[in-house]
Amino acid sequence: MGQICRADEVVLFERATFLVICHTSTQEQQQQQHADAHRFEKISNIVKQFKLSCAKSQAQFEKMEVQNSRFTAFIDVFTSNTYLMVVLSPQNAGSAGGVVEPAVPLLNIALARQHFESVVAPTNDA
Repeated sequence: MGQICRADEVVLFERATFLVICHTSTQEQQQQQHADAHRFEKISNIVKQFKLSCAKSQAQFEKMEVQNSRFTAFIDVFTSNTYLMVVLSPQNAGSAGGVVEPAVPLLNIALARQHFESVVAPTNDA
């Protein structure tokens, strides 16, 4: 999925706890030393706090987009039990003017969601 979206990094989170299940990144991203070894834990805490704030105002958290000049990150529901975070840099996304158009990665997430839900969906054969 990361290659299809031209993503620098893809992270899968458990839905209830928002703990990291797995992650992958491009070779370029892996070669860069991340200054913060606890970045996934921090992301998890930020999103959990945001979800709590949404719940207090009786809103349902589904997805989030964070964008600046260096990256764009999308967090979206992936399966019934997971969230997916896709991080793109403007140069890898092929964007003009440093802006990543959200339509393409969000469409790819939606298409992948359909496939993965069909794979993990319970069957009545048991």
